[in-house]
Amino acid sequence: MITKLFDPISVGPMALANRVVMPAMHLNYTPGGAVSDQVINFYAARARGGAGLIIIGGAEINDEASGIDLMLSIKDDRYIPGLRSFTEAIHREGGKTAVQLYMAGAYSFASLKGLPLLAPSEYMSHFTRTQTTPMTLEDIQRVQNDFAQGARRAKEAGFDAVEVLASAGYLICQFLSPKTNNRTDEYGGPLENRMRFGLETIRRVREVAGPEMAVIVRVAGNDFVPNSHTNQEARLFAAACQEAGADCINVTGGWHESRVPQITMDLPQAGYAYLAGGIKKVVGVPVVACNRINDPFVAEEILTEGIADLVGVARGLITDPEFVKKAKEGRPDEIRKCVACNQRCFDHVFQLRPVGCAINARAGREAETEYQDTSTPKKILVVGAGPAGCEFAITAASRGHQVILCEKTASIGGQVNLFAEATHKYDFRYLLQYYRTVLAKGSVELRTGTEVTPALLAQEKPDLVVVATGAAPFKPPIEAVEAPNVCQAWDVLRGKVRTGENVVIVGGGSVGLETAVFLAKKGTISPAQLYFLTLHQAESPEFLRELMVKGVKTVTVIEMRPRMGQDVGPSTRWVILKELDARGVAMVTRATMKDITPEHVVYTDAQGTDVTVPADTVVLAMGSRPENSLAKELEGAGIEVRVIGDARQVGQVGTAIDEGFNLAREI
Repeated sequence: MITKLFDPISVGPMALANRVVMPAMHLNYTPGGAVSDQVINFYAARARGGAGLIIIGGAEINDEASGIDLMLSIKDDRYIPGLRSFTEAIHREGGKTAVQLYMAGAYSFASLKGLPLLAPSEYMSHFTRTQTTPMTLEDIQRVQNDFAQGARRAKEAGFDAVEVLASAGYLICQFLSPKTNNRTDEYGGPLENRMRFGLETIRRVREVAGPEMAVIVRVAGNDFVPNSHTNQEARLFAAACQEAGADCINVTGGWHESRVPQITMDLPQAGYAYLAGGIKKVVGVPVVACNRINDPFVAEEILTEGIADLVGVARGLITDPEFVKKAKEGRPDEIRKCVACNQRCFDHVFQLRPVGCAINARAGREAETEYQDTSTPKKILVVGAGPAGCEFAITAASRGHQVILCEKTASIGGQVNLFAEATHKYDFRYLLQYYRTVLAKGSVELRTGTEVTPALLAQEKPDLVVVATGAAPFKPPIEAVEAPNVCQAWDVLRGKVRTGENVVIVGGGSVGLETAVFLAKKGTISPAQLYFLTLHQAESPEFLRELMVKGVKTVTVIEMRPRMGQDVGPSTRWVILKELDARGVAMVTRATMKDITPEHVVYTDAQGTDVTVPADTVVLAMGSRPENSLAKELEGAGIEVRVIGDARQVGQVGTAIDEGFNLAREI
């Protein structure tokens, strides 16, 4: 039962209808820093869907703040009219909104514009690989004034609140941390001095905000950076923030340079809620728990157990703008949940591309993807119930077409079924749960265990056949891969083949690396065993880690290209490489396979030397090819056919969903 999530709450002078906060995210929707129709349409849909508070930004407060032209700006009065248009749009939908005041400090790319990289002290920024410029006392006063002026503009633009960014390793964090602050004046040294810059900034923002506007502070509950702050120091800072005038503490985890995953699916659901819980113990203002909360039942438990007063749902609201509405109406199973793949959100941020969503084809394209009921209903038979086929079927049926969705196996999902379980990418199951629910409640006729044959087509007489039969693993046409100890990665992940003690994987793309993790885990202790042994202190922490990461197989990955995981996004690639290294997987790049025998593999390395590696089993992970033989057969018979997803061209899940949605919207 979800009830607490919908209780109203006051944050300073601001009254919220529920406990769901959409935290600030870089979206790259604001070229030149100005509010665009795209950003208004995107957030208006989330306000209409019921989000209690929407925080936009970060909004750069001065020229040195970011160095990126795509970021929202609040550094000049000329931006106020656009910001006012934004707040009016959110208020028309019944929502409340705040703007995050952003100053990156050593994380800025201001040097690209010939500006100094302002920071507390001089050091090489781990994020930008650029030398910083220590801030003078005059710089400190100027930047604090820039924060205050940002708050003034926010107030004039009609925002209900401002958020001071003091998390993720940005400027205020850099003053707080002994790792980046080695000043000897009143802004350095003991924690009391290192907090000074942030607290003075908050007081100045509070003074400008006045009693009519709420002040929120976004803090790092733990820096997850060696020799920096833990939750204990974060508690002290949060309590001081309240004394300085903060009406709410918004808690996240880590810095951008942290080597602990913050947002990938490796982090368990609500994995950092405990950080908010620690801060809630020492403050008397509302506390927001964040990171990986995409399920209303998880959010409800955080609130009912008193861990936090509000929950931050960021990517969950990108994926489904009606997250709150559906939960409130008793339809939580219809929520299209974020799967934390990062493919079109954080990866796009790093690539300076507009943010989208692999699971929601409309995210960031709300206006241009509107569709109406069809005036010419068709009978459509869809072949294949993977993401492309399911998305097409649901969208086409919602427009009024008669849709029959056929899947030759017993369940929907295609490759998602394979990888979600075998590689422990469990969040992808949410996509399948969504499709199952919506297909069952909608008007699509789903037929599993049904192969499309000429007889079926003759019986149904569809106006259109949409082929979404997916892909098949690629097998190079060379004699060596016919050896009995050679198999496909897909068959390994399906559990169709047993592998030996020494395994060589040919192909270091995403499939090869995930297969390597899958095999390297064999023989390691389970999470339940780890919990039991840790609880009872049965083994030393060092031995427990060894049991956790060292399995019974020796795994080697051979890749022809210069980098492993070139098809893996930048926000997740480092995580899987870190795990492979921890598990002792050998990774060889610039290597060309030369020969395979029942006992070993021979490859040629980057220096042209032949290297022999023991191999009881050789696993091919050399990519996929479209499986569209049915489409060619049907086209030869004169039937109108459209091909989508991997059956047309092998790509990521987001491409398949896009193609299914776009075709259904157009026909």
